[in-house]
Amino acid sequence: MLNENNLVGANKMDDLVVIKFGGSSITKKADNKFEMNYDILNQSAQELARAIKTTKIKVALVCGVGPFGHTNVKLYDLNNGIKNKEQEKGVEKTISDCNFVAQETATALEKVGLRPKLVPGYFVCKQDNRKVISFDTEEYVKAIRGGFIPITTGIMVKDKTLKWSVMSGDTVVAELCKQLRPKKVIMGTDVEGIYTADPKIDSKAKLIESITKENVPKILEMVGESASVDVTGGMKGKLEKLAQTLNGVPGEIFNLFTKRNLESVLLGRDIVDTKIRL
Repeated sequence: MLNENNLVGANKMDDLVVIKFGGSSITKKADNKFEMNYDILNQSAQELARAIKTTKIKVALVCGVGPFGHTNVKLYDLNNGIKNKEQEKGVEKTISDCNFVAQETATALEKVGLRPKLVPGYFVCKQDNRKVISFDTEEYVKAIRGGFIPITTGIMVKDKTLKWSVMSGDTVVAELCKQLRPKKVIMGTDVEGIYTADPKIDSKAKLIESITKENVPKILEMVGESASVDVTGGMKGKLEKLAQTLNGVPGEIFNLFTKRNLESVLLGRDIVDTKIRL
């Protein structure tokens, strides 16, 4: 188990990039379908492989699960504690479905010559009343130093009070930032970044190109909630969590659908997106 004394030195990873593949990109979240978006997943895997070959960066990959997680959680009412057998079945189904997303992502990476390693959230994270009480990054450190790309999805994890609770992909990003101090976090979604409103339903929505400590309070007032089913609070919830936990790690939120975007961000090229410096 890593602790605060390990953060500076042996386990600090200045060459690590934490990548988040949003559920809105690699699954059919907008359609609320239990389907992967293989076109985007395979495109992203190819771009990731090219970037790693060019830069030799180290990567930890976090995947949103879209309907595979959020819809199940809502259907079985898993967000308020596990009290009956039907909910226990719901937990099993949700874990199985989230593991499917992880495995399909791993397969996409293997096809382009990368070496993925699954690190399920329920192996490394424990919570109490939905809040993290322990998160062990040792498996990530071992995987990365061994030349692997660890993959973790949002998933159900053991909860001291509720039996099981949701651990979002953003929680994983936050813990990796806090404990491993990566050089950068990049988050691929289905839009160009953070907008003043939902750009899919509001033609007047404007892209916020830069988020800093100075302007984040005003931005949080403007950002709307996600239009899709999302038990973790949509993009507003993601931004609030990032504001609290990036802890000085630079971030970028960009459109994973746009070809070459992922590769460009990894190579340090400017694209249309939202840059975060908190």
